[in-house]
Amino acid sequence: MLAKILACAMLTAMASTAMAQDWPSQPIKYIVPFPPGGATDIISRPLADKLRERLGQAVVIENIGGAGASIGVGRLKQAKADGYTIGLGNSASQTITPHLLAKVPYDPLSDFTPISMLTEYANVLVVSAQSPVRDMKEFLALAKSKPNGLSYGSAGTGSSNHLSSALLGQATGLPFTHVPYKGSSAAMTDLMGGQVDWMFATISEIKPFVQAGKMRALGISSKTRDALLPDVPPIADTVPGYEVVGFMGLFAPAKLPPAITARLTSEVNAILKSPDMIERFAAQGMRARTSTPDELAARVRRDHAMWKAVVTAAGIKAE
Repeated sequence: MLAKILACAMLTAMASTAMAQDWPSQPIKYIVPFPPGGATDIISRPLADKLRERLGQAVVIENIGGAGASIGVGRLKQAKADGYTIGLGNSASQTITPHLLAKVPYDPLSDFTPISMLTEYANVLVVSAQSPVRDMKEFLALAKSKPNGLSYGSAGTGSSNHLSSALLGQATGLPFTHVPYKGSSAAMTDLMGGQVDWMFATISEIKPFVQAGKMRALGISSKTRDALLPDVPPIADTVPGYEVVGFMGLFAPAKLPPAITARLTSEVNAILKSPDMIERFAAQGMRARTSTPDELAARVRRDHAMWKAVVTAAGIKAE
């Protein structure tokens, strides 16, 4: 019996190796589970171009947006695990959306083969230029002086900046009031107009307004400063332990042959180390981030647990 099991294992390994040696022999589909034009698309297209150069096959982007990225990610789960369908997953799709929707068509912890991290990015806490507060200590002191705290805008219920704000409220014990919008742009407009007191947004979103003197950046959600906003200190300097760092990663359907996984990881990491990709990502306020498949899997597990706790404590439900 043992001999039969070993023989089957050897045949499976040989088949996997043979498949990997022939791979890729046809175009590869790259699913981006968000509409065209956003940060996920901006990051994915140059990566797809570089993969095409290195693999010798077309890598075709397919944008499948909707339902908090769950439609596109669900499509990735259903694809054949042969290396000809890969896809982007991020903090929203892999660690937040599963806790907001009553049901998603995938399990982020078991339905995918992690390939590599792609980027990391932080949120920045901003107030209007007319706000009386100049730093996080003054911000927290003002919030404590208000019976209902301060109001904050977000891109919508369950968005990254909403949950970053909810986590700050839980970390400080302050009763902030959430005002959801349909996108960060609308929220930022009202922030500058004084309709809300503060909000979180990405570096690429707020940097032009900070430079123009229309917003003031008080703190960044990562534990280190960012080169694009070197004067903005980590929120953790004032609220110990506070940290929110989003990620994007590359995934494939579960049970991708190990040899193909290793090849994809190697190629993606080589691309992410190239100076032009590092510069391109940095211009979007993101840090190119290489990793092993195990490191990406561990990151998904960690953030999945963190956001589950935040969503549960705040009683957040998708609208």
